[in-house]
Amino acid sequence: MLKHKVHEVELASGMKGLIIDTPKTGVVVAEVSFRAGEFLLPYDKWETAHMLEHVLLGANKTHKTARDFQAAIEQNGAYSNASTSVYDVTYEVECADFEWKRVLGLLFDAISTPLFLQEEFESELSNVREELISRSNNHFRHLNLGMRQAMGMRALTDLERVERLDGVTRDDLVEHYKKTHTLPNARFIIAGNFKGQYDEAVELIETRLKLSKQGKRIPMPKELPEKLAEPLVYRKPSVPNNYLFIDLYADKLFSQRESAALQLVSTIMTDTMYSRVFGAAREKGWVYHMFSGAASVGSSTGWWMGAQVSKTNSQPLLRLIRDECLRLKAGVLDEQDFEAAKKHLLGNTMRSGQTAGNIVSRYGKYYIADEIEDMNKIPALINKITPKECIEVFQTLCADARWGLGVLGSTSLVPARKLYDYTSEIFDQN
Repeated sequence: MLKHKVHEVELASGMKGLIIDTPKTGVVVAEVSFRAGEFLLPYDKWETAHMLEHVLLGANKTHKTARDFQAAIEQNGAYSNASTSVYDVTYEVECADFEWKRVLGLLFDAISTPLFLQEEFESELSNVREELISRSNNHFRHLNLGMRQAMGMRALTDLERVERLDGVTRDDLVEHYKKTHTLPNARFIIAGNFKGQYDEAVELIETRLKLSKQGKRIPMPKELPEKLAEPLVYRKPSVPNNYLFIDLYADKLFSQRESAALQLVSTIMTDTMYSRVFGAAREKGWVYHMFSGAASVGSSTGWWMGAQVSKTNSQPLLRLIRDECLRLKAGVLDEQDFEAAKKHLLGNTMRSGQTAGNIVSRYGKYYIADEIEDMNKIPALINKITPKECIEVFQTLCADARWGLGVLGSTSLVPARKLYDYTSEIFDQN
């Protein structure tokens, strides 16, 4: 893992951020996030946040068009991008360290002085439509969004978002920008070889990021996922196999240590060719690939497992998942499986922090929720996790019984209900 030092900054404006000193790196990576995601919008204006993200890094007071701005940003090979989630809108740049002040200054200028040209709005409206239509071909994404929506969280599928695009106007973007793009509502992360000298970065933010100092940090929404009383089924005759998702939620945000234990559960279950579920299923020829993962979702902690599997092998796979989940829930965790998973997660964690970009991405996942996870301490933290802690976090998820099963493919409700019944057995003994 790239060695680094984290310095938290709180400006007089109320804006907070992290400046991360990453020695032996020749780049500077920065992102600025605002609590400005889709959850703040009514469903008929859902795409306002996404459209804002697309149009903001365009024409501004110093650049007449989006092309002019992008040419200025990228002239020495720098990279810029932006993204929107249910909760946040984030803008990012990466550049060589010899021009970091110039590039970050351009980013701050763009965020501070967007023109929201009508012609650029119309162009990006078409581009966003193309983006959403292309995403709708991602069956796992479609199923995941449908599961969120069915379980009572704020979400729309990509095709539903396309239908609402024409209801968004340029004035909607301007209004959302004014409400959300304020200094108290912003968080920043900057990583580079600063040699412990952070004043220049702070000064650049204070002089070039000119936004309102009024307001406060918008809080995360309170979302309480609900159990699905029956499977969510998307019937697509053109898809010959089944896309499966099992979602579990705990009505609490896990601590850093609990989250690490839950990551270990994923490693034990699916992350290797010798894992309890994927490894066993692969050995039997039932499935080519599987995955699982955990994350904070609003005010809850979610854990999911997914696979793409033939209709023939769907039931054997679900029975295996059921058996292994019941085994862990009952407190059975082999020492050999646990130690192998711990070594794998340690190595994977070290590999995931090799660049300044990796570091910023990892910190960003937590800091936009106003939490700091010191990556330098993660290897030691993982080493301290015990089998009992893995069992307990999984039992917490099962005890809340906020779960659902989703199936997409050339299937119907009857076979999907059989898969749902197998899954239900994990929770029936609560």
